[in-house]
Amino acid sequence: MIAGALARRQRRAWWIALVLLLIAGISHLIKGLDVPEAGLSLGMAVVLLMARREFDARPGPGSVRRAVVALPALALGAWAFGIVAILAHSGAIVPRPTLGVAAAAALRGMPLLGVAIVTSGFALAFRPVVEGLRRNPGDSERARALVRRYGSDTLAYFALREDKNYFFEGEAMLSYRYLWNLGLISADPIGPPEDVRRAMGAFVDRARSQGWGVAVLAGGPELADLYAGLGLQGFYLGDEAILDPFAFSLEGHRIRKVRQSCHRLERLGYRLEFLSDADVDPDLCDALAAVTRSWRGRAPDRGFTMALGREPSAHDPDCITVVALDPERTVQGYLHLVPCYGTLPGYSLDQMRRHRETPNGLSEWMVARTTQELRRRGVVRFSLNFAFLGALFREETPLTFLQRLEVGLARRLNPFFQIESLQWFNAKFSPMWSPRYIYSEPPLSFPRVALAYLESEAFLRLPLIGARSRLRGLAPR
Repeated sequence: MIAGALARRQRRAWWIALVLLLIAGISHLIKGLDVPEAGLSLGMAVVLLMARREFDARPGPGSVRRAVVALPALALGAWAFGIVAILAHSGAIVPRPTLGVAAAAALRGMPLLGVAIVTSGFALAFRPVVEGLRRNPGDSERARALVRRYGSDTLAYFALREDKNYFFEGEAMLSYRYLWNLGLISADPIGPPEDVRRAMGAFVDRARSQGWGVAVLAGGPELADLYAGLGLQGFYLGDEAILDPFAFSLEGHRIRKVRQSCHRLERLGYRLEFLSDADVDPDLCDALAAVTRSWRGRAPDRGFTMALGREPSAHDPDCITVVALDPERTVQGYLHLVPCYGTLPGYSLDQMRRHRETPNGLSEWMVARTTQELRRRGVVRFSLNFAFLGALFREETPLTFLQRLEVGLARRLNPFFQIESLQWFNAKFSPMWSPRYIYSEPPLSFPRVALAYLESEAFLRLPLIGARSRLRGLAPR
């Protein structure tokens, strides 16, 4: 427990560890001049003293009070458990114990449960600062204004997802969520370069002062040096597929199947409508929701870094809803696009849904015709689906032994998470591939970061561990 709190840089754990090491070192000398053992303990105490400025994180508020209240309650609970256990087996005990005898015997056995009680008390005393959804009045409007002004990244608009917190510094912001004792930053910070650097540094300082680790999920390569300077190492996550609408064409052999899907669906009488989210009425929202239910079934709606997580709304007038209608004007599928701003205007695909009974090729048709419509509107970027570990599936990529293992595992998981399927879907359109990374603290923390990433994206649901954070994140504001 103390080691875990030390890893979170808690000052309280530093004091306790220092005192225990000093006591251990002196005890080794007193009991028999055990110099090597004493030297080890006292040497570690010296290391802690030299690094004392690193341990400035505070534990969660009220953690000592909780520990003080919990210890006697745990002790009483353990005593009561012992009494009940003895009385439950009284038929096998000679002479048969009375309640008083059972109580005395359970009290004598208390030291056996003492370790568990003390450990639980330490866990409460070292409990880190826990943060749920917290937004001050005006935060959402401020974040929206910064995204409009500086949101040139294809993932910038997803910072406006409603289950993310905001951290502001000057004209820069980042969106994040607390989970698994980590501050999970969603994609790169947004703002002018100097303010982005200050914001990132200030957030890391704040997170570490609360005993959190830090990870950037789906960050781009442009800020790799900034992250490295803050102690965050990059790990390849996958590729974002980005189309240039002005270079896109349905001509040629490579895109023949997409072209055939377009012709077949249009011969059947299917057509597309392009609507601003402000123009999507309640009846159409209901029809889109029905499409989603048909497509997803009982599976959870996934997303955190690359999903907006809400239906079309008048609050997102710059978003586009692309509706696929059959000859009877029934909604059979749709795309939802969010904008990216700056000197290279574009859109990112947020949702792609269809009824499961629709003809094959409906999704390819929607993407192809939407790309052509965006070209007509002067859009120069269209970001499609994200392909997890995408480069590892491409034939021209030389793979290490570890990467071959990753590909084998991903293929086994493909039926559940569409890992390889998304890679091949994206490849049909001959996109440019833009790598994305997880930036996290040294390698020992990466397993926890990976599990937290899967939890945040709803690929994984672990009972008890992530549930409390999810409930806090969905608390009403």
